Amino acid sequence: MLAFRRILAFSSRIHSYLLALYFFFALLFVLFLYFPVGDILVSFVTLSQMLLGWTIILEGMWIVLASLYQFFYSHVFCLQPVFMTLLRIAIYFFISIILDILNTVIMNGFSFGGGA
Repeated sequence: MLAFRRILAFSSRIHSYLLALYFFFALLFVLFLYFPVGDILVSFVTLSQMLLGWTIILEGMWIVLASLYQFFYSHVFCLQPVFMTLLRIAIYFFISIILDILNTVIMNGFSFGGGA
């Protein structure tokens, strides 16, 4: 079971690296909102963000389910990988919401009130 815990720790580390890579692409996206770049590059970064987002969510599900499997197999629950995975997924959602708000404000402007 020690080998399985090592696999969980390694998977958790990879999950952190995926989040760092997503943060890099998020910074690129923010810079692309300020500087003019080609549509192909923006499409590539957007597609990369989407693929990394799904990979982060699926990797997080793997870590949580593997931790539960490990709990039922050895009756020892590794709380740290599960907690850190949930925290990283929350950070991913927070970053993606902030990017969506920035994109909406920069592309469509900001209006206060819903005047008719």
